Amino acid sequence: MKWQISKVFRFEAGHRVWKQNLTHGRGADFTIGKEIPVNKCVNLHGHSYVLEVVLGSDTLSEQDMVIDFYHVKNALKELIDTIDHSFIIDKMDPMYPELKKVAEKYGALKLFPVDFCPTAEALAKFFYDFLEEKLRAVGLLGEVKVIKVVLWETATSKAEYHGNVL
Repeated sequence: MKWQISKVFRFEAGHRVWKQNLTHGRGADFTIGKEIPVNKCVNLHGHSYVLEVVLGSDTLSEQDMVIDFYHVKNALKELIDTIDHSFIIDKMDPMYPELKKVAEKYGALKLFPVDFCPTAEALAKFFYDFLEEKLRAVGLLGEVKVIKVVLWETATSKAEYHGNVL
């Protein structure tokens, strides 16, 4: 893409990585002979997320832009407002039925159910797909492409999803 722009969003949300198990899987060999730490991320916890979306185009609009930042903000505003201060939970998480009951009973738990384990990687893809669909719905996909989505969970940990653009 000749031109790229990015827009940054911030939101607060909780989640749990219910599939986390440090004793096996990719990278487990790094801990051979070492004490395995507690699987912290299976606990309910939260983050101050920073979301960066990068859009690109080989042409500029009649206003000499890839797309106005205002429109990028509007494309994601409702989703960001909905996910902000929620608890992101996989519908397959064994805790989901109980947390759903608590949310319904007390009304003080805002759930954001998803169909995947809400790791930073999976959430980055979720935002990528959402924005790509928004562009498709208004006939801009192709003219404007989602280059990547970067999701920071902490100041030192981020995930990126690039789709098929690079």
